Amino acid sequence: MATDDRMEALARHRRQVRVRTVASRAILALAVITLISAARPHLWQPVAVLGQVAWNARPHVARPSLVLAAVVMLGTSRGLRRGHSIAWAGTLAVLAVSAVLHLAHRVDVVPTVLVLGAAIWLALQRRSFPVRATRREARRVALIAGTWLLLTGAAEVLFRLVLRSEPEHRSALRDLSADIDLALVVVFVVALVWFVMSPQRPGRLHTAAHLNERERARRVIERWGRGTLDYFALRDDKDWFFVGESVVAHAVRGGVCLVSPDPIGPPGEQADAWAEFLDYAVDCGWSVAVLGASADWLPIYEASGLRSVYLGDEAIVDCPGFSLEGHARKSLRQAVNRVGKAGYTTTFVESTAVDPALRQQIEEVADQSRRGEAERGFSMTLSRLFDPHDAGLMLSVTTSPEGRVDAFCQWAPAPGIDGWSLDVMRRRLDVPDLPNGLIDFTVVRTIEEVAARGQRAVGLNFAVMRDVLGGRGDSRWEDLVRPMLQRLSQQTQMSSLASFNEKFGPSWQPRYVVLDAAEFVGTQALVMAGAEGVTEIPVIGRFLGRTTA
Repeated sequence: MATDDRMEALARHRRQVRVRTVASRAILALAVITLISAARPHLWQPVAVLGQVAWNARPHVARPSLVLAAVVMLGTSRGLRRGHSIAWAGTLAVLAVSAVLHLAHRVDVVPTVLVLGAAIWLALQRRSFPVRATRREARRVALIAGTWLLLTGAAEVLFRLVLRSEPEHRSALRDLSADIDLALVVVFVVALVWFVMSPQRPGRLHTAAHLNERERARRVIERWGRGTLDYFALRDDKDWFFVGESVVAHAVRGGVCLVSPDPIGPPGEQADAWAEFLDYAVDCGWSVAVLGASADWLPIYEASGLRSVYLGDEAIVDCPGFSLEGHARKSLRQAVNRVGKAGYTTTFVESTAVDPALRQQIEEVADQSRRGEAERGFSMTLSRLFDPHDAGLMLSVTTSPEGRVDAFCQWAPAPGIDGWSLDVMRRRLDVPDLPNGLIDFTVVRTIEEVAARGQRAVGLNFAVMRDVLGGRGDSRWEDLVRPMLQRLSQQTQMSSLASFNEKFGPSWQPRYVVLDAAEFVGTQALVMAGAEGVTEIPVIGRFLGRTTA
């Protein structure tokens, strides 16, 4: 596909997103206007000319109907934003009924004109709402409708029985029955609209099929992977979308399709892969967010209508140029010398070649120091050890003079930097009086080993909001959020992680989060926080648990 065609596909997606956003917000506003019209019947000035052709419906008919129409529009506005075709058709029908009800209520011309104008505009935007209902959603509708019919029937039977036993309260009971019927209708409509307009859940593959997909993604990464995060596309909680020779690793949580790392594949397929993936996400009604995006991909993301926000910087250490000499490396040099004098050594072994005794010790250290039952993280953690398919991972294992494993790091291959990317680093916690600096010692010995192998670099931890915390940004927004982040960093390791990385004299590569429309930002932030295993702020869960001693 030619470059112009690729960018046109992204532009088409951006236009559709814009249409859905406008439609959702307009219908939401019309729902509010309809509620106001029902609550304040004298708000709008009726037009006498139209009064000749319209009728004045009874308030107990028109007002509840207007309220119900508004409730439906509040629900379908959610579906419109996600591109549901049912929401589009349902909204058109409700707008038509609402226009009639406005005329029937008090010849309310202003809301009628607004509603009809919105209906005409929405009817012309059919192509922007391609998401179709699935069989699962049809079953939900049937279940909700059946439950509603059962409750309505039971209420009607109960009402008849009460009428027979309480004839003197017949009028009051009838009014109560009408209120109950309206309440049941509203509850039914709200539940129906909510379930139908919810984003689809991804279909889950069986274990064997999922493993086959992961290994297919591995072959793509082995051929085309260049980024320091690319290997982490193989996490077991991710799914993979294939386009040509490219793959997009993602996971869907709460209707948010969380992508990380950037799509992997031939450079000429980047725009094609992203455009097709967006079409897939749209068809499922998902919002899209990218976690840990690189600067190279931002033009493509932004061309598709997404927004990028600076997240922080990844530390990349030049191994051949690294030295412990000089004042800037004094504290690091002292820590390495202290651990070395205590008799510690670091060995390097491929993860699939570890003998059983060493493996048992490494697993013990990992179990002690991680939070929870599993490694947490999404963008920069593989979240597993010793998988037989992970040939090529390197372990740096630091042992005491007695041969006890007291610290280790696992590294994933990163061909783009001709080196390795840090996965996890752990130290023992069940032995008192271990020398400080075990992790420093392990990382330095790894840097030296990589240089000895003739490779170039290692990627270390990620420093969240490094520029903002360090006062390097000069925007007004950064000046506003800096005090809050500095206060937060006192309770987390945001600042200490940046300081830990600085000890190795790295270069810094900026990383970004890429977000969908404003109404999805809150949900996407919560999803990112959950994915990274932290609830304080998004995307630092992987980094809060690091031990730097």
